[in-house]
Amino acid sequence: MNNSTLLMKPSQQNLGLSGADFSVISWPSWPQYSSEELSAVVRVIQSNQLYAADEVKGFESAFAAFVESNFAVAVGNATQGLHLALAALNIGVGDEVIVTPYTWISSASCILMQNAVPVFCDIEEETLGLDPSKLEALITEKTKAVIIVHMFGYPARVHEVRDILARRGIPLIEDASHAHGARSKGDLIGSIGTIGVFSLHQRKALSVGDGGILVTQDEKIFSKLHRLRSFGDEELSYNYRMSEFAGALGAVGLRKLNSQNENRRSNYNSVVSGLSASRSLQVVKPRAGDYAVFYAVLLRVVSEIDDLDARLSRLQALGIPVRKTWGLLHKHPHFNPVHPPARGVPWRDFGYKGRMSGRVFRDEELPVAASLCPDRVLELYVHPPAGVEHMRFAVQAILREFD
Repeated sequence: MNNSTLLMKPSQQNLGLSGADFSVISWPSWPQYSSEELSAVVRVIQSNQLYAADEVKGFESAFAAFVESNFAVAVGNATQGLHLALAALNIGVGDEVIVTPYTWISSASCILMQNAVPVFCDIEEETLGLDPSKLEALITEKTKAVIIVHMFGYPARVHEVRDILARRGIPLIEDASHAHGARSKGDLIGSIGTIGVFSLHQRKALSVGDGGILVTQDEKIFSKLHRLRSFGDEELSYNYRMSEFAGALGAVGLRKLNSQNENRRSNYNSVVSGLSASRSLQVVKPRAGDYAVFYAVLLRVVSEIDDLDARLSRLQALGIPVRKTWGLLHKHPHFNPVHPPARGVPWRDFGYKGRMSGRVFRDEELPVAASLCPDRVLELYVHPPAGVEHMRFAVQAILREFD
């Protein structure tokens, strides 16, 4: 490849690699707000009620209906939501919670917030989600919940995990932060487990700047989530409320979500078609019958590449939003502290005699996750209003770098 060669602007009709007009791409930013969001924010200001009230209640009702769940509880962010879910399930000292190592830190750090012990389960290659076939060996009498994550809007094997847990009476928390509107076997993601948690962060498919929302079918769990969200319950409770601004923005975004997800799916199809002949990359596809919503399109690196970071830097310099995903959480300092934090280290507590007693997280063997992360999976953002021309531009650039 000639590294000095730049690609043609996607606005041109001819997106081939010949011609005189070359430039970096102007990739549209995400999120993009319109007059509808502006009107919603103005309405909140004019109401003189910024603290959680009618806007939040309206959004909760609309979101519960959207994911076909009985109840919804809005919070300040998804990390709060994950913590609140564990608190509502009475998980605490001495308890174990099984979670994937391949996810954002909050999916596992929330366990530490309750002074419980995380147990990491390896992932499986098809969905990059928690592997049900490896789950049962990790379940003990101390297992009080499992957190499954639907990575980048690709549904994990949630029904298989749910069925394993149902036989033992263990609750399932779905971290659906990337999966607003996704389905598995016809069921909406987030509504399948005991509690579903969604992120509404700035970068998410449903963006309110920062926010989160929990859903559940269980009225008793809903009641406890609702009580613990705001100070004043007899049990330790929290200041985890959502603002009226976030509620108003969420309601507007929810009305646009289905069409925007279809835009993402169209972009995914363009990437699949464009990279079908690549010798170095494979587009990660959802399981047959699942409806993925592609918070990002995942690309698996299938050839040996020594200068991956340099290639990605060149693509990013062209304006293409592609990057490596994450390292593995069992290697993270949160779970391998050099100096014990003030709250303590629950798996080193003298009273704890569970699976992780005397073990070191970074030494856990998770072969599938280790074989893929962090250098074998890439994410390409495909949020609207990026469209076919942007995907075509990105595919050309990626092929020139990798093939």
